[in-house]
Amino acid sequence: MKKQKVSTNEGTLDDFIDRLVSSPPGNPKSIQLELLAEESDIPTAFNILIEIFSKTMRYLYGDRNGRVELDDMGPEELEKMSKYFGSFGFQLFVERVEGKNGNISSYGGTEDRPIRDNELKAHVLKIKSANYLYLIYFDELKS
Repeated sequence: MKKQKVSTNEGTLDDFIDRLVSSPPGNPKSIQLELLAEESDIPTAFNILIEIFSKTMRYLYGDRNGRVELDDMGPEELEKMSKYFGSFGFQLFVERVEGKNGNISSYGGTEDRPIRDNELKAHVLKIKSANYLYLIYFDELKS
C-alpha cells in the first residue's frame, strides 16, 4: 500500500476525523492520511478505514446515541461519505444486497480483473440489517 500522509501536524485518528468533518468534503487527495509503518499492512489499514467510516457516519448521521441506520441512508449521504474518503485518497464502496444472504461474490472485481487477497478491496465489512446485507470496502483512489 502506498504511504499516505495526514499532514505536517501529528495527531490521533480522532483528531484526523474531527478535522475531516469540520468542513465540507475537499477535492480528491487534498488531505493526506499518514499511516505509521506498523499500520501500513493491508488488514490494519482496512481496520483504520473502517474506524474512520464508522466515526464519520456517527458524527454526520447518528442519532443522539450515535446509532446510524444504514437502511435510511440515501444516495446523497453515501455520495457525501465517498467525497470525504476521496479527499484523503480512497474510494469508498457501500453495496446494498437484497436479503441478508444475497450474492456477494462479485464485490470489487470484474471477470478480467478478479480481486486478489493482497488488495485493499478484498477486505470487506459485512453488516446485516432487517432487509439487506451491506458490503463496505475500499480501494486507493486512482489519479
